[in-house]
Amino acid sequence: MEEKRVLIPTVNKKKLHGVLYLALEENAIDKPPILIMCHGFTGDKYEWGRFPKTAKVLNKEGYDVLIFDFSGSGENEREPVNLSKQATDIENVYAWVKNRGYSKIAVLGLSFGGQTLLKASLPGIITYIFWAPLLLLHTTGDQADWFKDIAKGPVEIPSSGEFEPIIIDMSFVIDMGQFRVKPALKKLYPPTLIVQGTKDDKIPLELTTKAFSMMPQDNNHKLVEVQDATHDFEEKFLQEFIKETVSWLKIYF
Repeated sequence: MEEKRVLIPTVNKKKLHGVLYLALEENAIDKPPILIMCHGFTGDKYEWGRFPKTAKVLNKEGYDVLIFDFSGSGENEREPVNLSKQATDIENVYAWVKNRGYSKIAVLGLSFGGQTLLKASLPGIITYIFWAPLLLLHTTGDQADWFKDIAKGPVEIPSSGEFEPIIIDMSFVIDMGQFRVKPALKKLYPPTLIVQGTKDDKIPLELTTKAFSMMPQDNNHKLVEVQDATHDFEEKFLQEFIKETVSWLKIYF
């Protein structure tokens, strides 16, 4: 196993910071399947250690893993964060991964990373995995505070990691308001797994259940409820999220 820091170019001539976790040597002729992990709002590629822990488990199962920072987040230069930019980012990351010779590619989106995947155009993805995904809109009292002054100009929001605050402006609100979530859910035909905690106070389980009901209803779409897990799931709850993910990938990879 090997960890390699990478810079992923985008169509806007920027570079996104990432880490590639390799199950085999980088120059292996036959590329293993790879999972691209997308962090949440105010998060970064490490997600308090949850993403690297997941990557190392998947490496042992023979899968490569890529984690990266969306534009304006993590190690990347600060600029306003919004849904459209992030969708473009993951499309660029997906193209970069394919250009490296990977043919079996899956994606995982945590929280706002889930809605990002839903908006992005990723033809050929083997399977989608969502962890506690923001799919249908929901605003808590804390989140409302973020937006109360946004009409006056860009707003800084503390990052959940060790990096500088992120920036949002009106484009964040407009993007989310204009995105047609329900049609996107109905067209999510590839195999899809959702893992969601029952005590998630930021993404209520009932909203995730409602979103799941809008997806194609077949044996290739599954919702797993992790009892007592909150939105910031760690330790035994993280292990449950990872276990469900590994089991799912073994089916489709």
